[in-house]
Amino acid sequence: PGQLIDYTHQSTMTQDDIIFILWFAGFDPVADFGISVYDIKYETEGEGGYIDTLSGLVAFPHSPIEAFPILSYQHGTAVNDASAPSLAGLTMDNPEVLLISLVTAPSGYITLFPDYEGLGDPNKFHPFIIAESYTHSVVNMVRAVKQLSTELEGEDQFQFNDQLFLIGYSEGGYATMAVQRGIELNFSDEFTITTSCPMAGPYDLAGTMVEYFLSIPSYPKPFYVPFVLTSHLWYYQGEDVDFGDYFEPFWADTLPSLFDGTHFGDEIDALMPENPLDIILPDVLEEFTNNEDHFFRQTLQQNTLLDWIPMSPTYLYHGIGDDIVPFQNAQIAYDTFVSNGADSVTLTLYPEEMGGHGEVATTCLFAGFDVISDRQAISPKGDLNSDSYITVQDVDLILDSIVHETDLTDFQWWAGDCDYDDQHSVMDLLMVADLIE
Repeated sequence: PGQLIDYTHQSTMTQDDIIFILWFAGFDPVADFGISVYDIKYETEGEGGYIDTLSGLVAFPHSPIEAFPILSYQHGTAVNDASAPSLAGLTMDNPEVLLISLVTAPSGYITLFPDYEGLGDPNKFHPFIIAESYTHSVVNMVRAVKQLSTELEGEDQFQFNDQLFLIGYSEGGYATMAVQRGIELNFSDEFTITTSCPMAGPYDLAGTMVEYFLSIPSYPKPFYVPFVLTSHLWYYQGEDVDFGDYFEPFWADTLPSLFDGTHFGDEIDALMPENPLDIILPDVLEEFTNNEDHFFRQTLQQNTLLDWIPMSPTYLYHGIGDDIVPFQNAQIAYDTFVSNGADSVTLTLYPEEMGGHGEVATTCLFAGFDVISDRQAISPKGDLNSDSYITVQDVDLILDSIVHETDLTDFQWWAGDCDYDDQHSVMDLLMVADLIE
């Protein structure tokens, strides 16, 4: 999995283009690099081990002599296929992707926007809030983008270093934590996460989220409930599952078409009852309320993200006034991680007066970007240890490569090949030594 299948150039922007757009939108007009944007298709491992095709968008800076960190941005909730990053591109069809691209890629990040499984594909459903699907999407997109870097030529050549950042809000916050968990538990021999910033995600599905929905008479975004429930039914019971076993007749007939990728969340909200749990059959809801072994209880528990100890630097962000994803998700996650021995987790809660789920999003994201930028390394040729400087340590690494044939990452091979002859030699050693500051 992770094989690059296809790629298409979407757009190129100069520094002046980016500065003007950011200025016009009211953001700090800073762009250190021009950027190119591609959509890609790549292989992934689907449920049961079969090979599937996923898609995503990547934006990267222009500089043939520097290597950049990979930043995977997990987008927020989307139900319409047209909102998939690879289809929307840098347009107002997905303002979130447009803004994040123009803030991050021109600042020296290779920014990935995985579509997620099913989104953007009219023949598939999106497994909403199912942890393993996000891990497959991101891990295999990172692999595919690394392969893309060997395919492109001219000003679209780019090089990655060994840094990997994860960030996302709402569904993207859940996805970010799910990917971090998946990488640390299953792919730590391949990837090291530099920093992870999960924001406003429903990490405590089986606890906080269940208690919240069973205690409130109404909900601001009612379509989230059937989005989760239909996804879990399709994912765990198959797409021929009988919705009539779980939902009121009208909703059993209607839900499949509402989540076929042609509708927007607001459209679905307009049809939903004030209390989204009213779409569930009363006896099913009663059993769900009282039986810890109910199907939905089991799948929600399976996708609750509290059963591991984060090892990477992890920065949780949430607004106390969040009326869609209660902040207790972040508080309980933080408390659980720390009590289990995590020593690299930080929690930032924003006061209630700053607003709800949507209002505090920009504040969270820019706080996360500040943390990431403090750790960012843009690596010139010769910087084998990716600390943005060329020192004796870099000379030692290339010397070991020449004398002892030590294993190096793809980035370290690129960084040490100063004479561009696809090998490490005494000439490269001398050139790196000459670059020491």
